[in-house]
Amino acid sequence: MPRKIEICSIDNFNEVQHYILQFELDGRHVYKDEFLTLTIASKLVSFGRIREHKSCSEMCSLAVIESERLKGYGKALTTALIQKATQPIFLVSVIPYYFEGFGFYICTEYPEEIQEKLKYCNESLAVNEKYVVMTNQNMPTQY
Repeated sequence: MPRKIEICSIDNFNEVQHYILQFELDGRHVYKDEFLTLTIASKLVSFGRIREHKSCSEMCSLAVIESERLKGYGKALTTALIQKATQPIFLVSVIPYYFEGFGFYICTEYPEEIQEKLKYCNESLAVNEKYVVMTNQNMPTQY
């Protein structure tokens, strides 16, 4: 069946918000038009968003529904999110090895908005793994 990647529909937005809570992702300041969704036969399979900040794009709230993992859907959606971004992309993650395949690397200098995101994750989204900040820009800018 063909997969479809598009801006999140009103119909899918409630489901996306449900999964954000279930998967304990960043659900702050959630706006439908920031999200891309991947659907198959109108069934939500994956979603993620690009938040446009003053000095960077932030890739966040990215997930694949558990029953659909390891089928390439996350890769397809991540590629589409990278294309959607309008500025240098940063992300906060506990799975850096996944994003390395897209040219991202761990960085220690990043915009203030990403500093705030890292603090939020460490304080509010507690997990056993360590959060890291990553970017895919070739020449890091001083922040």
